[in-house]
Amino acid sequence: MKNKIFLVALFIFAILRAQGTSDTLTLSLSESIRMGQEHGPLSSMARSAYEVKKQRYKAFAAGFLPQLSLQADAPQFIRTINSITQPDGSSAFLLQRQAQSSLSLALLQRIPWTNTEISVYSRLNRLDNLETKTALYRSSPLTLSVRQSLFSINTTAWSSELEDLGYQSSHREFVEAMEDAAIDITSKFFGFYLASMNVNNAQLNLAINDTLFEMSKGRFNVGKIAENDLLQSELAFLNARTQYEGAFIEYGRALQNFRYAIGITDERPIHVQPNETPAFIDVEQAKALEYALQFRSDVLNFEVQKITASRNVRQTESNNSFSMSVFANIGLNQKANTFGDAYINLLDQQEFSVQLQVPLYGFGTGSHAVEAAKAERSRVETSVTSQQFSFKQEVLYQVKRFRQLQTQVALSGKADTVAQRRFDVARERFTIGKIDVPNLFLAQSEKDAAYRARIQTLSDYWTTYYRLRRLTLFDFSNKQPLVIDGEKK
Repeated sequence: MKNKIFLVALFIFAILRAQGTSDTLTLSLSESIRMGQEHGPLSSMARSAYEVKKQRYKAFAAGFLPQLSLQADAPQFIRTINSITQPDGSSAFLLQRQAQSSLSLALLQRIPWTNTEISVYSRLNRLDNLETKTALYRSSPLTLSVRQSLFSINTTAWSSELEDLGYQSSHREFVEAMEDAAIDITSKFFGFYLASMNVNNAQLNLAINDTLFEMSKGRFNVGKIAENDLLQSELAFLNARTQYEGAFIEYGRALQNFRYAIGITDERPIHVQPNETPAFIDVEQAKALEYALQFRSDVLNFEVQKITASRNVRQTESNNSFSMSVFANIGLNQKANTFGDAYINLLDQQEFSVQLQVPLYGFGTGSHAVEAAKAERSRVETSVTSQQFSFKQEVLYQVKRFRQLQTQVALSGKADTVAQRRFDVARERFTIGKIDVPNLFLAQSEKDAAYRARIQTLSDYWTTYYRLRRLTLFDFSNKQPLVIDGEKK
């Protein structure tokens, strides 16, 4: 009686679940990926990461544009006893009470190709003597300054090249992150689909095993089967009930994971429909590798690693060799007791300085540092070569894997059909007493295994397809790249 009540409840649930509601959301794999890439958490994080890199690059690039700044120092009050040199050359400790203020407006321009800094500024200083209650002004209405480094590494040019490569890479990394989201959504899509089908299959198995158990009891009562067969039939029924309850729990977990992946927050019922007969896609290994070497961010990152290592060698050599910097300053200035007079009869102002750095002897500090940098460059080059090898091998492997799965999808579908047909025949033969219980349950087990293998193979096929897209940044279905000239599409 308890079994009957349980089965009635199951069938009521099945009817309600099959009918669904008018707002049931039916999704294909491509629609799920589109929704996930628009609203899912992985795509949201990818957009944020891309925006961070884009704004950082814009900030770096803006640093090469003219920079206008205003700087003001509020009055600085000083009240202290200082040693003051007297007109006769002697010194005396005198109390000083002063207030100092300044205001400057500066325009700075950096030239990356020559590593030159050019600035134009205007400045006004005021000094108040609080003891005598007098003021003194010093003006620099217009001053031009140039600072140039010679015989040393141009760090600005190196940084600019690296930033450009990094920015190009960020476009590709964004597309790769979106493909990572597609892979994750594909996994959760088929996880939910398999959980849904497992519930249906477990429900069907439970109903079948209940019928078989009732038949076994009748046959046992009339002496047609042994008690062992009856017990095996009852055990199969109990196992089917346990499997159904477990399948239903797994269904709820898979559903929530899928909802989160595609960014659905409401509680609408969801039904998924995978394409179980995908069209044949011809992917050539040579072409796939060519696309990967042309579009992947890893290729740019390999270049960044090598350039960074070479820059470190050059920087170390520059730090331990002759260098010179030149500073020139030309403009107008004046001093006066009043603000207006500070801008009358302006006087010329010139300043020029040369700074030299000549390492003489450092007990091998410089040479050892250079050798260490060169050794690090050699290590990086070897590492990049190893990464490039792994990079190529992964592309070639995924192409082989994808081509194999295209065949396996058809074979697994055929195997599922054959296993289902074999079980139907076995059940019919058991009904008329032609086969025993063990053979029937073996056919049922093979049916379930073939059924799960078909879905898993289909999941592997689509996961591998999107992984191949991620590895090459190329859409093999539409035969077009996912990036154009380094820019994301």
